[in-house]
Amino acid sequence: MKRLFLMLGLVLVMPALAGSLGDSGPPADILAVRNIEVTFHTAGSMLPDKSLDLMMSIYADDAVLTDTAHDNKVYRGKAEVRRYWADVSGPFRPEHHWIGYTPAMRMHAEADGDKATLYFECLWMDVDNNAVGAHSFSDMKLARVQGHWLVKDIRVGKIEKL
Repeated sequence: MKRLFLMLGLVLVMPALAGSLGDSGPPADILAVRNIEVTFHTAGSMLPDKSLDLMMSIYADDAVLTDTAHDNKVYRGKAEVRRYWADVSGPFRPEHHWIGYTPAMRMHAEADGDKATLYFECLWMDVDNNAVGAHSFSDMKLARVQGHWLVKDIRVGKIEKL
């Protein structure tokens, strides 16, 4: 149980410790954009249940998700993106007890006005088997909507090597 809390703590703290190496844009915007990754991994890491509602809180109503691991299948609109996370992705499967983590050197954010980009790699740690459950990437385009950063476009896929 200690290991679980330590890993979850790392998920929450690492983006703040990572600094802005390689990032570009106003620091307050970069922090807010990087917090999208924190929310993303927190939603998929809440054990024993995941929080699909928390995951969906970072998406715009007209978000588009492209799954490069499955022939570039496209999910359009928040309802279809939710279906992807609920039915296709590994982290939200009930049999997977995973905690998501992004190494600091595998994240990059840029913000310019009301547009931003965020790229990060996910190491989904399987807590039952003490192993990597999946290694994937998320490449996002975000927009500031009524003062909040939301994902407008996201490409996701698998990474074969660490």
